[in-house]
Amino acid sequence: MITVREVVTSLFGAWRLAQFQADGLRYLDASREGARRSFWAALLALPAAIPLTLIRLSMFPPRDDELRVFFIEAVAYVIGWAAFPVVAQIAARIAEREQHFARVVCAYNWTSLLQICVLLVCAPISAAGILPTGIEMLFELGVRAALIAYLAFTIRVALDVAWPAAIGLALVEFFLGISVFRTVITLEDAWPRALGAA
Repeated sequence: MITVREVVTSLFGAWRLAQFQADGLRYLDASREGARRSFWAALLALPAAIPLTLIRLSMFPPRDDELRVFFIEAVAYVIGWAAFPVVAQIAARIAEREQHFARVVCAYNWTSLLQICVLLVCAPISAAGILPTGIEMLFELGVRAALIAYLAFTIRVALDVAWPAAIGLALVEFFLGISVFRTVITLEDAWPRALGAA
């Protein structure tokens, strides 16, 4: 079980990392047990992830039945949190940074919780269609670029690797997310909502 104190401290560490301050790592429990407890972030993120999922379902309505859609979404959510640590373990072994694996997992999980909160604020703006098309595209690209930069910095300091390796690993995480998204809409037999549809 995780304590409220650890959650608050870890989120503060994630916030410091969002400010590109490496001392954010000091607020994270980088032990193996701390890395395991950091997966509580997935549960804490649910209240934000659910409305984000509903927004996506409204933009890509599924043809499948509700029970199957629920099952697909639940499995995809678990995979979304588990996929990167697997890749990070391989990367840590290749980079001879296995001693930092627990730290990068812990940092990834808590920064992911913060990123989901950011998306909860930004996604409705894009989904509402209140921005001109060009501005909306720039807005979405800007948000995504900022989140990738945030993750790359987190990986760089947590795994103690050079910028090229950190950026590459952050891009791998980004494309993993796209792969999960495409798989989900394929399994749900979803289709994009027509422009201008209610």
